[in-house]
Amino acid sequence: MTLAADANKIFPITTFISDLPSNLTPQLVSSAEGNENEPGSAARRLVIVGDVHGMKRSLEALLDNVGFDKGKGDHLIFVGDLVNKGPDSPGVIDLAVELGASAVRGNHDNAVLDAAVEINARGDHPTHAGDITSGPAKLPENSGAESANETVASDGLTRHSATTYSTARALLTRQLDWLAALPLILRIRLPHHPTSSIDDTLVVVHAGLTPGIPLEKQDPHAVMLMRSLAHAPGDEGTFIPAEASGEEGWAAQWDRWQDQLTTRTTVIFGHDANRRLQLGRHAIGLDSACLYGYHLSALVIESTDRGIQHRVVQVECADTPVVRTAKAVVT
Repeated sequence: MTLAADANKIFPITTFISDLPSNLTPQLVSSAEGNENEPGSAARRLVIVGDVHGMKRSLEALLDNVGFDKGKGDHLIFVGDLVNKGPDSPGVIDLAVELGASAVRGNHDNAVLDAAVEINARGDHPTHAGDITSGPAKLPENSGAESANETVASDGLTRHSATTYSTARALLTRQLDWLAALPLILRIRLPHHPTSSIDDTLVVVHAGLTPGIPLEKQDPHAVMLMRSLAHAPGDEGTFIPAEASGEEGWAAQWDRWQDQLTTRTTVIFGHDANRRLQLGRHAIGLDSACLYGYHLSALVIESTDRGIQHRVVQVECADTPVVRTAKAVVT
């Protein structure tokens, strides 16, 4: 199924594309200059984390494993879906804020924001749904926003699952505001070095990008929901984003398209838990299904004497998983 193109169904976007400030990115430094005790030196790293879904203990375990240290210049980035389904969505947001993290909006973040709109439209404030009033933000049918085995809330709220409404009620206004302010796309420019292991330009999105379309013209639904690509009828050079997994993920086509270009861009994304960790030439998928009892993954990008290098760090899920069987992984 292809994706709907009605941007009005998305919770209002305050920032479509954001650029990460250069003072947060690793910089090329000579070994003589590098001092791991000084912020802004070779110790400065980007730590980009896959879908957390409220699994705070797993996130803390991953950051411990990485040795994350904001005081030494490390910067944390999330690929979206920080909240929903897991046990501690408020705690995940508070930790992200405490660490000064950047993030992009995921489909579950969007669904929780929309659920808060619906709750407030009813005047229903049993807990902390706050003052989020913009909307509506209904996602397309079969968007992957809810698992097939989740039931609709029993109190007349029908757009989302009971879990999503529960998450919306659990979040404070300041936490909802933080989610609402997240961009859909985060662009990162790294210093060039001939032996770097990753492209100079990185783009962080939740789900994916369509080849051949400028960032400014990407479909917001696709950015949050796509998993594969279909060719436009009669035009093998034009791609249509699709939510379905398809025979291959969109990232494989992105790699082939990037290989034809002189200046290349690596996309870092989440969303596709069924495929787990994806390590392409120019696309890295970090949703390794922690929510379902598998792993939480981080891409660590750092400056070395060989230029900018990247590696993946994983930890086993430290929270009680929602589902353990692989065929139930549909987020």
